Amino acid sequence: MNHRLRHFFSTHERFLCDDQAEKSDQGNLMEHASEEPALGELDSLFTDCLETYCREIGWRGDFDLEYQLFPNVAPKGHYVPSHNHVSHISAVYYVHTQPVDRPLLVSDEDVTQYWRPDRGALILHDPRFNASLCGGWHYHAKVFPRPGTMIFFPSFLWHEVTPHDSEEARLSVAANFFLTYRNVPPYLRQRQLTV
Repeated sequence: MNHRLRHFFSTHERFLCDDQAEKSDQGNLMEHASEEPALGELDSLFTDCLETYCREIGWRGDFDLEYQLFPNVAPKGHYVPSHNHVSHISAVYYVHTQPVDRPLLVSDEDVTQYWRPDRGALILHDPRFNASLCGGWHYHAKVFPRPGTMIFFPSFLWHEVTPHDSEEARLSVAANFFLTYRNVPPYLRQRQLTV
């Protein structure tokens, strides 16, 4: 699957344009599913893993699911500044990354390592965004992804992606999931509002 996705992102004109990074989340990657069957496989992988993630965090019930998949084609030196997402759950799947000699997940560094300029890392910031950086209260995690790695996290979690040094583009697919309980009680019923 990764080989086919890598070829698709490397040859499709939509993902080769200079403004790809700025416009990557302005559509849904599944609009191209008829062009590359591997996108359907990736879609199934995301939804299967979403079910597991929801069970692990204690979300139970029947939901209506809306979601968006979008590519990140990151050339050498590209980075994504600290941000969060407007959804309930977010995820990322890595198609192609530079080789790295660090563990997949580093979550036990002391606060002095927070400022270390690790290349090609996904940094998950302390969800208490203004937690003290003087030690004892601050936590963070760094993910050094490999092809085939999929990470799920709550969309409110601030995160960033540090620049990488590879001559080849780093390829990943991000996902935003919106879950709404079905059969909600009348006092929680949603209504449409046009302003």
